[in-house]
Amino acid sequence: MQLQNKNVQITLKAQGAEMTSWKVAETEYLWQGDPTYWGRQAPILFPIVGRLLDDQYVYEGNTYTMSQHGFARDAIFDIESSTETSVRFTLRDTPESRQHYPFPFVLNVSYQLVGEEVIVTYRVHNPGETVLPFSIGGHPAFNIPFKGGAFEDYTIDFGEVRTLDRYLLEGPYLTGAYQPLGDRQYIPLTRSLFDDDALIFENVEYAALRHQPSGTAIVMESPSFTHFGIWSPPHKDAPFVCLEPWFGHADYKGHRKDFLHKEGIQLLAPNETFEASYTLYIEK
Repeated sequence: MQLQNKNVQITLKAQGAEMTSWKVAETEYLWQGDPTYWGRQAPILFPIVGRLLDDQYVYEGNTYTMSQHGFARDAIFDIESSTETSVRFTLRDTPESRQHYPFPFVLNVSYQLVGEEVIVTYRVHNPGETVLPFSIGGHPAFNIPFKGGAFEDYTIDFGEVRTLDRYLLEGPYLTGAYQPLGDRQYIPLTRSLFDDDALIFENVEYAALRHQPSGTAIVMESPSFTHFGIWSPPHKDAPFVCLEPWFGHADYKGHRKDFLHKEGIQLLAPNETFEASYTLYIEK
């Protein structure tokens, strides 16, 4: 389905409640998917972000398995409501989901066009009688270059000078160590930047993929998210970069697999609702 206003058009699909196109003034900014590099485009990560140690977690003495980033990205969502400029998708637990994630839940993913902005909102409701543990996040990929030139003509701009400490990875897992990148406003895009996989930071509220010669940028504002990933496939000349707002991240190498004590996990009380949004727009 499509949402459209005067200048912005997005296309979405029920599988994964995933955005598959984002055009502003007829320019396509969203990665269109190519399995040579990465076949996905903008998956939703739920009820985990990243990889579990051995693809397992423990809850109340029982061990459950779940693949990287969870199952929502492959599930078929219902369209609960829609207008020309907004849509709300819904996913609920099923007998199959409870084999891997033994909790009742209602996940809403909403998209809304407001002027030049695309607002993406996640709502998680706990209809059960016990605490609902979950992580959630976005994984949209954006075309680089989008304004011509080379990959190296772009930067990751954080909007202000801030102290950047990068979580270090060993394979898909965090090591518990950090790489201090110092006080800076932006990081130049280079192919070697992703040799050790994703850049992961805490509390990034603004990130822009900026074309330095023109100043034009793809901007994501994500003020409420606890962690932020930036990724492009290592050792490939992939023409895209992902900006990823997260609650949570992959397991640490030495994690004991206790789901309730996983860093970044959200613990939602019965009958309560969690909500978080991020916003996309083009800055010129």
